[in-house]
Amino acid sequence: MTLANRGAMKTLDELMQHLCDNGIACSGELQKRELKNLGYYHGYKGYRFAGIAKNRLHLQSFEQISSLNSFDMALKSLIYPRIIAVETALKNYTLEEVLQDAESPFLALVLFSWVSSRR
Repeated sequence: MTLANRGAMKTLDELMQHLCDNGIACSGELQKRELKNLGYYHGYKGYRFAGIAKNRLHLQSFEQISSLNSFDMALKSLIYPRIIAVETALKNYTLEEVLQDAESPFLALVLFSWVSSRR
């Protein structure tokens, strides 16, 4: 494979064939649609190993990839709302401190002043 071909995007059919060529049992329009929805790079490539590349997962079927994706999404659904709440609170507390320190209620003026001072 040449360097020019290496970065070429594969069609959905080519990605399905690539999965089959790499030992993943997959076929049919339903699995092709699911691959399109979950994304090849997020789905299969994201689940090929645990932690480090040498800890390869021995995936043998598209159903296993789909199950891992479902578990991943369920876990994210539990965690993301709490992360967003913490991120929002940190952002608001930080913004309040920045505006108090700058002695200005106008964020645009504070940012403009900061950017101008960096030139």
